[in-house]
Amino acid sequence: MPKKPIRILWRNRQRRYPANLAFLRRKVDSALQRLPPSRRQKLPAELGIILVSPKESGRLHQLHLQDPSPADVLAFPHGEIVVCPAVAASLCRGHRLPMREELLTYILHGILHLAGFRDSTAASALTMRRLQAKLRRAP
Repeated sequence: MPKKPIRILWRNRQRRYPANLAFLRRKVDSALQRLPPSRRQKLPAELGIILVSPKESGRLHQLHLQDPSPADVLAFPHGEIVVCPAVAASLCRGHRLPMREELLTYILHGILHLAGFRDSTAASALTMRRLQAKLRRAP
């Protein structure tokens, strides 16, 4: 079965943290090709990956999950993945990842949620983290 093409729209609506969009585009394209076909088919035909400020992230987090704190990533069923680089910057050292890898991890996490993966139990969270790591390491 041929893989359906997925269009990705990138928007950077924050200025504080530069994002290596060429790296992120390449890695996300590679990850999408490596998703199990049954999961890839669950993705919308178009994904919007949006980098936002902590203020915008907190506003969206409050609006949708009643939590005013900035979120690392929010994924919406229609295909938007909202990532806060400021949160990534605050956590990347503790995770021992370069900033671009931390951002990639959040984007992949959002994609996996849209592909039907859940992290609501310890076992499903572990499965998701392992797949994220595998996709992040892919060429």
